Amino acid sequence: MKLTPILAALVTLTITAPRVDTYAVTPVVGDHDFMFSFRQAAKMAFAPPQDNALSPWQELPFALKFFGQPVTGYYISDNGFITFDKAAKASPAANTTLPNAAAPRNSVFALWTDMRMETGPTQWVGTVYNATLGAAPNRVHVIYWMGLVPAADTFATSSFNFSLAIYENGEFEVIYSSGRKATPVKATVGMTNADGELAVLAAGPTMDFPAVGYGGDDDQGFKFKPVVK
Repeated sequence: MKLTPILAALVTLTITAPRVDTYAVTPVVGDHDFMFSFRQAAKMAFAPPQDNALSPWQELPFALKFFGQPVTGYYISDNGFITFDKAAKASPAANTTLPNAAAPRNSVFALWTDMRMETGPTQWVGTVYNATLGAAPNRVHVIYWMGLVPAADTFATSSFNFSLAIYENGEFEVIYSSGRKATPVKATVGMTNADGELAVLAAGPTMDFPAVGYGGDDDQGFKFKPVVK
């Protein structure tokens, strides 16, 4: 039987699956060369003291799509995530699994758990810095949480150093550089799209901060690579 053009189009629409932009997750271990030049290029994006707060809006230095949709900037949370949602007002401390209606939308969770930013002995403690490194089209925009304190402890006993690298090719990477802890934490690592219904969960909601030292060779984390399903 020969299909009319209209019927053929209807059949095609029926059998063609919708495009879904998401991410594949891979654990990573090891050093990152671009971090050696981070401090020379870094600017303070979020200053202490902060508790359950969002930073001023940060503009992205290059065009970027997140779950297939364009994003232009982000807020930083002292609870270990960023959100591309310019209407966001809250920085929830209680992490969840993903997806979850209580989770911030349009967000990347590097280490979503209850933390705070305390004023420290140097400008590099209790702060969040960012920097754009490299040259187009291979730039990387790095957001670095430095010396954040988990809610159950004090800086004298516990602090975490971790970062989120946003690559110009659309990849994301969470990097855990160093830390010390008196009490285990329960954290979520992953992503949510703009309506919160699509999510990628890399770890959690009970992930503890990994055992990493102060050299880069044992840095741990996750890379998120865009894929279409």
